[in-house]
Amino acid sequence: MTLVLVEVADEAAMQRLRQQGVRVVGVLTEPLAVETTPVPAAPRKWTGSIPATSAEAWDKHLHEIRGEWERDM
Repeated sequence: MTLVLVEVADEAAMQRLRQQGVRVVGVLTEPLAVETTPVPAAPRKWTGSIPATSAEAWDKHLHEIRGEWERDM
């Protein structure tokens, strides 16, 4: 048997599942505890601003590729 988490659309649908869905699915009365994996924080070495020369190079590159998009349209 496979356990699948399903969100029921509304209370009427949940009532129908409880009444008629017993033959097809098992309806649990208690919510399951969903395990979540914490996402590690980004390393501090990647935080902060970039050097001005790198920023200028990125800005120039972005203007070039935007110009290509506008030209091709």
